[in-house]
Amino acid sequence: MRTAIILTGIVVAAFNLRPGVTGLSPLLEAMGEEIRLGGGFLAVIGMLPPLLFGLCGFAAPRLIARFSAVTITLTATAMIAVGLGVRALVSDPSAFLLLSVLALAGMGIGNVVLPPIVKAYFPDRVASVSTLHVGLLQLGTFVPPLVAVPLANALSWRGSLLVWAGTAVVAVAVWIVITVLRPAPRTTVSATAVGGRELRRLLSTPRAWALMTMTGMTSFNNFILFTWLPPLLTRAGFDSAFAGAMLALVTAIPLVLGFVLPALAVRLRSAASIVIAFCLSLAAGYLGLWLAPQAAPVLWTVLLGIGISTFPLALTLITLRSRGPEASAALSGFVQGGGYLLAATGPLLFGLLVDSGPGLGAAFALVLASVVVKLAVTVPATRPGHI
Repeated sequence: MRTAIILTGIVVAAFNLRPGVTGLSPLLEAMGEEIRLGGGFLAVIGMLPPLLFGLCGFAAPRLIARFSAVTITLTATAMIAVGLGVRALVSDPSAFLLLSVLALAGMGIGNVVLPPIVKAYFPDRVASVSTLHVGLLQLGTFVPPLVAVPLANALSWRGSLLVWAGTAVVAVAVWIVITVLRPAPRTTVSATAVGGRELRRLLSTPRAWALMTMTGMTSFNNFILFTWLPPLLTRAGFDSAFAGAMLALVTAIPLVLGFVLPALAVRLRSAASIVIAFCLSLAAGYLGLWLAPQAAPVLWTVLLGIGISTFPLALTLITLRSRGPEASAALSGFVQGGGYLLAATGPLLFGLLVDSGPGLGAAFALVLASVVVKLAVTVPATRPGHI
């Protein structure tokens, strides 16, 4: 009973950590017919996800220490449900942004709290349960942009957004049950370690900084592609339907690999070879998209999708490289907090460079430089042993 309810909780919570992000962008044109969406709105809504994920990454470990991982997970899912549900009903851009902040804060807290829950309840099955966690997170990234427009055609754009509020309500219901039953974890989280000592130790640990930088550079490119892949393809002459399909494809590849990489990470002494290969794939995809976008757009998209698939690997490494659930909570907060703050600059800088004098050349130089930084930290970030 304990195993089944916690596994169900991990599944429904993980799925709801991305639909509020990727299910929105395909609907912005339809929304603009009812709500005035100026350039400022579009810039802010693009930066909010990684910014909130980063800030909540640093705050979440202290919240877990004070209120328990189960209570915080219930609160996070409730924030997601309320934020997504109410924002689908408003017509004021400012209110929409404020409610998005509420929902994204819940997602940011959820990002951090699930790895220590896996560590606490399944210490002897970290690989398999991490595969489930990461796979469902990637599924929640891939499905929404694929079905957002068909749902809007059937239900209106508000109805399309409300679908993801509905899935979040399911997660709230499951975590209410878990909160009432309070199944005992196999190991416990130490409030002192999570809230202070453990986090301070990570700040002086080069390997923790390396893992945070590797994760941050992955998310940096993730959010650039989420924002800019369709516009880059339409600028190259492709129609918007094809561009949307390529966005779904670039999110589908990490979904598929997310079911494989955690098990590989456990079996391999070091995951450095995987990360290096994926970095080279990312660089090749960017070069193709820049220099010959019409030659093989599907190939470039596949290479880019492989390249950003180190994110599920990084989530697994957080769990594998920590000694216990308290260390996992602190490492998860540090890595995801700092990583997402790095990522928040990606879409903005890329967009500024695209519209500047140097144009696409400077923008692609930026993302290629991020790949070099990621390569530089790969070996220490993936080194075997606990951080």
